[in-house]
Amino acid sequence: MNYNISDKIKNFKIDHFSLTIIIMIAFIYSLMVGSGIYGYGLDFVYAYSRGFDWSANRAGFFDYVGFRIATLTINNFHIGIYSTTFIISLSTGLLIREHMRFKKSSSLFLLLFVFVIAIHTWPIVMSTSNAMRQGLAMSFIFLALTSSLRKNFYWMMFFSLIGILVHKSAIILIIIIVFSYILNKFLFSFSHFRKLLINFLIGILLFALAYFTLDLFYPYQRDTRVIGGDFRFAFVFISLIYVAISFFYKIILNNSFNLSLYYFSFISFAPLIIGLNWQYERLGMIMIIPYIFSFGCLFNRRSYEVYLIFTFLFFFLLTIYTGMFSALLPLSEFNFIFYSF
Repeated sequence: MNYNISDKIKNFKIDHFSLTIIIMIAFIYSLMVGSGIYGYGLDFVYAYSRGFDWSANRAGFFDYVGFRIATLTINNFHIGIYSTTFIISLSTGLLIREHMRFKKSSSLFLLLFVFVIAIHTWPIVMSTSNAMRQGLAMSFIFLALTSSLRKNFYWMMFFSLIGILVHKSAIILIIIIVFSYILNKFLFSFSHFRKLLINFLIGILLFALAYFTLDLFYPYQRDTRVIGGDFRFAFVFISLIYVAISFFYKIILNNSFNLSLYYFSFISFAPLIIGLNWQYERLGMIMIIPYIFSFGCLFNRRSYEVYLIFTFLFFFLLTIYTGMFSALLPLSEFNFIFYSF
């Protein structure tokens, strides 16, 4: 009994310390991004840097909170990029910490190493000053997934509701996360074969539902242009592999975090088949980091740690190779464009 209490106290201190470090890194990173060290995306230059008055006339119900955060300006000082970057990087750090805890990896060095590398990869970099509202939606999806790992339904619902109000792209992902959490509890005692059969049929049904829903709401929008690099085939490959390994690894269908990605693997094909290419690319951008961690569930703890190091290093190098950083405008060019209006 005394051992359990002391062990809980020790874990609390470790968690508190790691949270403090994550907050500090997220704060420093937000200052660096806001100062223009990495450059600015075109979305920020032409939209978000102009204050809330610009967005108020265009924000719908599912965009209002996202625009408010991304364009926040106080006394003519734009802090939206700072707040957006901080929220995105903080949520990323919390997701990483929670999944490492789920895999019983307690290495603080590994946590911080992966965290620092992760916030310099494509989904985070392109969300801090370019696809800012999608980035905010991604952050609340990360927090909802983190809450699902903790089996905290109320926090999951809280972050889900905020995510829906940030950007409409979060709607389908939030529905998947909540649905997966509820269904996972219902199927908890089922055999792997029954889970496999039921979840596969549900995946097919969700794909069909997503297809006809998108076809209804986007009757004329087809073959939209891919923004930046074309990663469609990579995302298709990841989705197919993820569904395939569920036949051999029980853990894919045994917790709500992985189950969310399993259903997403089915649903994501709907916008691609319809021709919503950049929408598909953005959905893939949001879910690629959770995919990386979910694939890590297939390894034992030691292999998992090695896998994270090499995967995120590769992802970082791929981000540089594809020109994600060079696509951002330097501070001098941003000031020229901004003041020319």
